[in-house]
Amino acid sequence: MRTSTPLALLAIVVGAVTIRLSPLVSYLYWGADVGEYFAVLRGLVATGHVSTEYAGWGVTYPYFPGMFFVQGALADLAPLDLATVVALLVPVLGALAVLPVFLLGARITGEAKVGLFAAAFVAVAMPHAYSTSHTAPSTLGDLLALASVLLFARMPRDPRASMPAILVSGALVLTHHLATYFLVVIVLVALALQGLLRARPAAGARREAATFGAFLVATFAFWFGYATTFRDNILRDVAVNPWWLFPAAFPAGLALLAGAVRLRRRLVWSYRPRLPRLRRSGALYAGTLAFVVGLMAYGAVVRVPGTAIQLPASALVLFAPLYAILALSASGRRFADFLRDGHVVNGAILALVLSAAFGSVAAPHVIIPYRHVEYLVAFLGILAGVGLFRMLDLASPAGLRRSGVVAIAGALLIGNALVAIPPPEVFVGWNEGARPPALDAAYWSRAYVDGLLAADHRASSIAFGFGGVDATWDATRTPFFADDYTAARDGFLQVRAPSGVRDVAFVWLDDDMERGVQLFPWEPAVPMGLAAVAKFSEAPFVKVFDNGYAQIFWLGPT
Repeated sequence: MRTSTPLALLAIVVGAVTIRLSPLVSYLYWGADVGEYFAVLRGLVATGHVSTEYAGWGVTYPYFPGMFFVQGALADLAPLDLATVVALLVPVLGALAVLPVFLLGARITGEAKVGLFAAAFVAVAMPHAYSTSHTAPSTLGDLLALASVLLFARMPRDPRASMPAILVSGALVLTHHLATYFLVVIVLVALALQGLLRARPAAGARREAATFGAFLVATFAFWFGYATTFRDNILRDVAVNPWWLFPAAFPAGLALLAGAVRLRRRLVWSYRPRLPRLRRSGALYAGTLAFVVGLMAYGAVVRVPGTAIQLPASALVLFAPLYAILALSASGRRFADFLRDGHVVNGAILALVLSAAFGSVAAPHVIIPYRHVEYLVAFLGILAGVGLFRMLDLASPAGLRRSGVVAIAGALLIGNALVAIPPPEVFVGWNEGARPPALDAAYWSRAYVDGLLAADHRASSIAFGFGGVDATWDATRTPFFADDYTAARDGFLQVRAPSGVRDVAFVWLDDDMERGVQLFPWEPAVPMGLAAVAKFSEAPFVKVFDNGYAQIFWLGPT
């Protein structure tokens, strides 16, 4: 490793942190659920434990307390108030995911430059940068999952990695269920792929499989034995009846994979990869670029798979640098077959692609398809680095021309950095920032709101977390879109909010809600009509708070 490598990696880490904290330049807090996280952390610090009695939208949060323990430890050790810890700590940890990506890329390929390229791509690629810019368990889960993949990859030739792998993956189980699922499928498919390609077991493979087995047992014991709200509310939201067929089928799938690997041992066939030629690598790049553009066009014309969201046409141009780098992964895929640990990155990509396809059909709200992209860019970034540098080797360009290609790649990384946190318009109106005036309304609500408050998802999180009031989140929508009270009336009665079934007593309205009411994250934020807003100026609504940004109305007698 050259002496410049640590400095380059440090620059990448600084860039990743800067990008993920950049929303705080415009907002006081960043993240649609930040209020909930603040409420849980405040309770942990005050009482010393995370209560499982919870009236917030994220009913599983108290059962996956890993992030809150980390935040609470920092709040206890450092002279920082809770608001600062909530705003800063987790996005900084999310930025550190570039470190395991660098180590994975450098270890798998034996080239620090590939690891640096992959880390730089993850630092600036929108699907990862945007997702890990939020204070959320998924952000810390991303770091823990990628670190666990690195440790599992080291384990066959380094027995010392076993204990750290157990500790890190165990912390992941306590932190985020979807990130834990991603680690399960990535390691499982990578192990199966290695077993199917090799005529004999790889050295240390049994140690890796045994550690993975212990991780599986811990995961399912935690999910089904302790995390009751996850088991009863989340796992059931699938397109199969009865819902338990999915988890029940998992052991059968493991048995089939194990049987396939054992049958493979009886075959004399061995996989012999062929070194790709430059023309074929170029054709793969062009074809993949066309496919990615076509997939984005589908999201703009039809919808993003697994959601009801249509992307704006501007996204096709805005994310062009992202496509240009992602397509390099197709050129690097076959070169990875020559790497001793190539099955790690190939298996991860295969696992995530199959999982996203399965989730789109069978469980779009549990195995969320678009959430796979956050992890895909990490492994595709490694293959993109392999593809870039191997094609340069095949082309054998002169020094000046080679420097020009590298400069273009650097320009594409900069282009990604410029749109790493895109404006709300790109996400069809979803604005996950909390403005200072919204906190004023929340603190006013703490003193004067007595009853159920109707608000959209973002505003409910702020009112619940900072104001301590019960809110509706996405449990009702007609109050925001109906043109008069008569049409909206049913939406105020017997609302099944997280705090229980009650009538709405107050309504929260703010400028961001008028521009787009945010309910379910897989739906677009729909603007309120003029008449829908105007009805709150008439009976039975009584304005009781107004700071120029947010208004709160009391629902009087009807």
